[in-house]
Amino acid sequence: MKLATLKDSTRDGKLVVVSKDLTRCSEVGHIARTLQAALDDWAHVAPRLERVALGLETGSQPTIRFHEHDAASPLPRAFFWAGGSGGFSGPRDAIRVAAGASDINVTTQIAVIVDDIDRTDTNEAAGQGAVLFLLSSDVSVGGSNVGSSFSPVAVTADELGGADELAVLVRHNGKSVQGGTGSLNDAVASVGSTVASRSLISGSIVASGSGRASSALSVGDTVRIEMNDRTGHSIFGAIEQTVEIR
Repeated sequence: MKLATLKDSTRDGKLVVVSKDLTRCSEVGHIARTLQAALDDWAHVAPRLERVALGLETGSQPTIRFHEHDAASPLPRAFFWAGGSGGFSGPRDAIRVAAGASDINVTTQIAVIVDDIDRTDTNEAAGQGAVLFLLSSDVSVGGSNVGSSFSPVAVTADELGGADELAVLVRHNGKSVQGGTGSLNDAVASVGSTVASRSLISGSIVASGSGRASSALSVGDTVRIEMNDRTGHSIFGAIEQTVEIR
């Protein structure tokens, strides 16, 4: 299942279920208005969203065109983000820096959205609490984090196809640069490591470190980040951002 948040007049946007090929989506406000609302009752809401996802693929579900440019980060804000600030820009929003800024870097990795997980839970329970996966992009200037963004789409584990390793594809001004290699198992293990020291509430995001890659940027540069499945199709959609003076 693939989920996205479309921008609207509210801070948290509106939840949609997205087709596997990222071209169509269905509005699901009758099930959950936002992704956080879905996560707050995940055990009951997820099966209903899965049925919508199936209907998208079989043609039995009403759809609208899905455009990645219309998407906010799947969670436009989170209660806890083990990696940076709690409010996030959209995956196609510009990276805005002060005039004269230098040492601009973007770091990408797989991140995990979790359900409620108690600190006393076993590793197995922690793994079950890892409900959605997405790509994160963290921008630093002079070594200090100045903002985070996430891929247009968050996905359930089955969308990763059970692959042991998937490459994070990074393009800098249209040219491919060295990306990282990530895996579902590593991402899930990072949740267990985080829970060893603290409990997590539904909607928390954990930076896994899996697939980690960094790129140095300058004003005017554009970076594009995505991950393809074994058939070459984008899993999460693309984070594509240009560095601009604010």
